[in-house]
Amino acid sequence: MIRSMTGYGAAERVTETVRVAVEIRAVNNKFLKVTVRRPDGLGSAEAAIERQVRDRISRGTVTVNLTLEPRGAAARAPINTEVLAAYRRDLARLAAETGGGGGGGGGGEVPLEALLALPGVIGSNEVRLTEIENLGAEVEAAVAEALRRLDAMRETEGQATARDMETTLVDLERGVAAIEPRASEVVEAYRDRLRERVSALLDGMEVPADDAMLVREVAFFAERSDVNEELSRLKSHVSQFRALFEEAGPVGRKLEFLTQEMVREVNTLGSKSSDLDISRQVVDMKAKVDRLREQTQNIE
Repeated sequence: MIRSMTGYGAAERVTETVRVAVEIRAVNNKFLKVTVRRPDGLGSAEAAIERQVRDRISRGTVTVNLTLEPRGAAARAPINTEVLAAYRRDLARLAAETGGGGGGGGGGEVPLEALLALPGVIGSNEVRLTEIENLGAEVEAAVAEALRRLDAMRETEGQATARDMETTLVDLERGVAAIEPRASEVVEAYRDRLRERVSALLDGMEVPADDAMLVREVAFFAERSDVNEELSRLKSHVSQFRALFEEAGPVGRKLEFLTQEMVREVNTLGSKSSDLDISRQVVDMKAKVDRLREQTQNIE
């Protein structure tokens, strides 16, 4: 099944202790690049999130935005009472040594607000997050749901692209069907023109036309302008291209390779033929193949 490389998926999980929100955006890239944006203190989850993405996606630039909001008791910033007590003892000792008002009481006692602002008294965000029960499982479940929704959008867009590609493939087949009978007519027309020119040049002269020479020249032209092999390969490429629509797994690279081969065959058609009708078909076919090539660049 064809999937686009572009898409968006979001999911949210809410428990008594935390709200987990995940947004995943994917855009084109020849290779896979994963960027995880997460809160400080959740570095341990980054590798796990990237593994989840790589298990589902093979190409594209994927950006994962993870938001966490502690709820209930978990939303309270923890106070490190041991650190706070140590600060109080240090301040009391300093006051005793200098003879000033200390932290042991009285009007010179340091305000609690000032103590709480000291480093290490209020627990970090990392401490808050590590105390949330089953946080890792909640993050994993939210990422998995966001990836499912991302895949659904990528599949929808991929199927729309496949339908458009199918229309282009039909147009290419029509171009091949138009060129095939004309290719043989071109040789016959060249033979007739050559015979007429030779007859006109020898008119009034007692020199007979060399039929063997004419046959050799026509045979050389037929060999040089023979496009049957290119038409056959082009039809084969179209058939393989269409078959990949139903293949499981990523097919973008295979489709890109086939479009490169189509470009080669169509260019050879143009260089071999000097016929105006065939040249017109070739120009149209080049435009169709270019369209296919652009579309394959967005297929995973």
